[in-house]
Amino acid sequence: MHRFRIRRRLATAAGMATAATALLLAAAAPATAATAKEFTGGGRGLTAASAIQSATWDAEASASAELLNTCVTVGEPGIWEVFDHPYFGHVFFAEVTVSCTT
Repeated sequence: MHRFRIRRRLATAAGMATAATALLLAAAAPATAATAKEFTGGGRGLTAASAIQSATWDAEASASAELLNTCVTVGEPGIWEVFDHPYFGHVFFAEVTVSCTT
């Protein structure tokens, strides 16, 4: 009975090590193969357009920190209009996602 427990624990440990190695390789492969990365930025402004532009600049600034300079907007920007913000009063908030490459 004791040998069976040891074998089962060894088999479990070997299986866990194999699974961890496979997970590590699977996670590393897309990161090295993909040249485009997505960044999300947030911004605010007095108009929806200025909030979107601010959010785009924020996302592009994050991308430039990783030396990715060619960015394209992905999807539609999220826009929220707030009428009673405690500091800004009537203001727009925006969220923009960009896909960037070198």
